[in-house]
Amino acid sequence: MMAAEPFKSARINNSGEDTSLALPSDNNLRTGHQRVRDQVHSIKRSKSKPSGNGGMSPVSPTGVPNGVKPSVSDPTLAPSFPAVSLPEVRAKGQSVKAQQSKYGQVNRHSSYTISNGSHTTTTKTHTVKSPTTQYQSEGKMGTIKVSQSEKPTVGSGTTTGVDLTLKEAVEYLSHAEENYQQCGATFIHHASFKEEQAKQQVLNLGGIPVLVSLLRSPHPGVSQASAGALRNLVFKHQCNKLEVQHCGGIAKALQLLKETNSTETQKQITGLLWNMSSSDELKEELIATALPALTENVVVPFTCWSDSTNNNNIHPDVFYNATGCLRNLSCGKLKARQAMRDCRGLIDSLMSYIQSCVAEEDPDDKSVENCVCILHNLTYQLESECPQCFQKYRPKTDSESDAQKSPIGCFSPKSAKAQKEFSFDLTQMPEESTSSGVNWLCHPTAMQSYLSLLGLSQKDATLEASCGVLQNLTASKDVGSSAMSQILVQKLGALAHISPLLKSPNPSLQKNAVSLLGNMARTSCLQTTMAKQVLPDLTSLLSLSTREMGNSDDAIASVCGAARTLMLADTELSKKIVTKELVSGLADLSENGSFPKGSKAASLLLYSLWNDKNLQAAVKKMEACMFRHHCGHTHGTKSLVTFFT
Repeated sequence: MMAAEPFKSARINNSGEDTSLALPSDNNLRTGHQRVRDQVHSIKRSKSKPSGNGGMSPVSPTGVPNGVKPSVSDPTLAPSFPAVSLPEVRAKGQSVKAQQSKYGQVNRHSSYTISNGSHTTTTKTHTVKSPTTQYQSEGKMGTIKVSQSEKPTVGSGTTTGVDLTLKEAVEYLSHAEENYQQCGATFIHHASFKEEQAKQQVLNLGGIPVLVSLLRSPHPGVSQASAGALRNLVFKHQCNKLEVQHCGGIAKALQLLKETNSTETQKQITGLLWNMSSSDELKEELIATALPALTENVVVPFTCWSDSTNNNNIHPDVFYNATGCLRNLSCGKLKARQAMRDCRGLIDSLMSYIQSCVAEEDPDDKSVENCVCILHNLTYQLESECPQCFQKYRPKTDSESDAQKSPIGCFSPKSAKAQKEFSFDLTQMPEESTSSGVNWLCHPTAMQSYLSLLGLSQKDATLEASCGVLQNLTASKDVGSSAMSQILVQKLGALAHISPLLKSPNPSLQKNAVSLLGNMARTSCLQTTMAKQVLPDLTSLLSLSTREMGNSDDAIASVCGAARTLMLADTELSKKIVTKELVSGLADLSENGSFPKGSKAASLLLYSLWNDKNLQAAVKKMEACMFRHHCGHTHGTKSLVTFFT
């Protein structure tokens, strides 16, 4: 299924985006051969730390809002089910509620069981931050390492050179003996990995209803093989996804997830749910059933957010698959976002995991991307959809008399804006210990974690999502977004983390960063500070070619809009940076028909520079004729001003 375009909304003007959501996508997936080669050691790994490679993920809103993005993954092949040894795993995010200082040393024992009941136990010392009271895609295809002569056969679990056809494999599923059932399911699992057409053939042969029923088999090997087969069959195959749902497969898969102690079965079930979640038609049922089940049985136990959780032996790959599914679900509509915001333990667990990875300086752990993308999507239009989150950031009184007596912060008593805006008292920031659930979404501690990721991560998807969260939180024109902007700039030093992103070779990340700066620049009391720190970088982009802005119309328009706001806010600084190169670059942009929004924004910036009394003298030192040529046509200028105001 091809991914829809990312949902965009809450536009403040045509020069950028205010907020964003992330959508599901099957794009950019590897070929079956590549997946086999890349994943061949996924079952028998010798490393103690899982790979950092992950799928794509959802994104967020900006003042310019940032949309939601999906995650990308491939289905996994189930092994032939001999007992396999499992690697030592460092389970990030797992913590206990005990503080030693700022960070605690925690010893965790985790046992991961396999289908024959054997298990390994590992003990690791893990430094985690003490807990306190963050695209759509399909899951990954795993592989199993088999010799060319090995084929699954009926018998005592051994393999021979006997070949099966898909028709025979489907018939085996209905056989009375469990060995036949397991053999048929395993063959289908492998066939649907190697041959794309096998998925349709199994559907035509009526194999999916039988595989779904085998999820409830009393024999663990059969249910595990069936889950793996279904996981591959639904990968990028919408009809098979709908058939699984029609047969009650989602409910049966969730029931198996709750009952099984097998790590491999948990991987296959969560991988199946991840692949199913990329279908919009299934999201409603998955939100109602899979969301609470995955949160209760995987996410909360893995991060040990709740002291009441007894089962904490969750494998990191199971957590990764579960968060991939939740990432896709977070790309849904308002009802889906609200359900996820209200899901007990979900947001707390995701934040705990992110903070743990940041504390360990492991920002590119593959599950971090999923977690940040989920939180990115949940902040989309947060102030309008969940205004109670921002209650602590609003003025204590809204009476006109108080506002007239003591206008706070940025505005003089004569300023009309003093009646509409306020300066957030940074000494009144909520304490970390008071945050829980949905309140985490706009908490300063969470914002600090995103800024840390911007400085540490090397993964574009994680960087885009982290920037997108902040973009969403500053997107509204209400006082909550203004408070977020003030906290970011004045308390958390966000500009030092955001400015380097303006030079990013990734156009999407660069655009998100510019949009975030544009959002924050709407708060008047921040404009002078921002102008000093970021205006030179913005104007240098405009002085260079459009390639420096990714040849993106939206990015060019956003840069022009942010530069205009800050240049007019600090005209003394602007006089020093109005150069011939800047004027020439803007003039060229204003005539470039390839970038309609960017052209209009550049023309407006030129007009504003020429029309500002404080800047006119500096501008006249440049080629005045160039300004007259581009800005002197009254009729055209008026239409531009009308468009942007």
